Amino acid sequence: RTTIDPRLQTTTVNALGGQSGGVVVLNAQTGAVLALAGSAYSAPQPPGSTFKVITTTAALEGKDVKLSDTFPVVTEINPDLSAGARVIHNAHDEACGGNFVQSFAHSCNTVFAPLSVKVGAERLVDTAERYGFNQTPSLYNASATRAADPNPMTIPTDFRSDTTHTDISVTGIGQGRVLATPLGMASIAQTVANEGVRSPTPIVKDPALKSDAKPVEVTSKENARVLTGLMRAVVTSGTGVAADIPGLQVAGKTGTAELGPRPGSPPAPPGQEDTENMIVDGWFLAFAPARKPKLAIAVMLIDSNGDGGSTAAPIAREILATALSK
Repeated sequence: RTTIDPRLQTTTVNALGGQSGGVVVLNAQTGAVLALAGSAYSAPQPPGSTFKVITTTAALEGKDVKLSDTFPVVTEINPDLSAGARVIHNAHDEACGGNFVQSFAHSCNTVFAPLSVKVGAERLVDTAERYGFNQTPSLYNASATRAADPNPMTIPTDFRSDTTHTDISVTGIGQGRVLATPLGMASIAQTVANEGVRSPTPIVKDPALKSDAKPVEVTSKENARVLTGLMRAVVTSGTGVAADIPGLQVAGKTGTAELGPRPGSPPAPPGQEDTENMIVDGWFLAFAPARKPKLAIAVMLIDSNGDGGSTAAPIAREILATALSK
């Protein structure tokens, strides 16, 4: 009666191990929910750099970036040169840049914050909504959805003119007021795996209980191929190497969302961020095998003990390796 795969469900629950957060595994071709654990479609959190898949999609569609484009290697940047705009730092204040493949693989905020401004609010929001933001989850039909009340993913649409560049730059790196769930982020991975077409995500087999949602063409096959290559680089040489599985090509994207300083921690020095005492969520979305995808996955860890690459990616690796081993 459900689309859940019992063995994969057991693997997924065990991999999360009772940690605060959630995991969702989808069929990469059909979008059907195969396994879920924890806060799979509740407790929305900022998605951090996993949102850069969306920002990149919007930039590719608007021809705002090419893979060969190069960017300065810096630790911070002001995406809007007007007075008072927020300075954007790379994670751990690391120097980051190079060509766009390297910048995506190493998740350079200093590249994506100004790129978000270049893309603009209208196109960024439109692309996010095609990916499923501000949409009702498609687990069930309308009446069952009202009863289950799954949380949607949300992105603001009311960017104010006086802070537009700052708001967009923060949104484009998955911070600020943008909120996501493992279900929604797994759907984003499924969209890229499915050549740019977002499938509904049913959890039931009965046609009468299924959502009437239709597939959505989010982006072109060519852009999906480009995104796949970028996500492969994350796992082979970037922030997601902990998800690498020998003999199985994994395409992924890490994310680390900063939620604020821990209560009672001393204030950071002027002009600096105290990353050591920051509450963070760890994220990882992926699909595998990269060439003929079978599974799409998203992992979210709330108040994790490290960034997404070191905390969420190993969980995805464990699940994918177990499910796809011969």
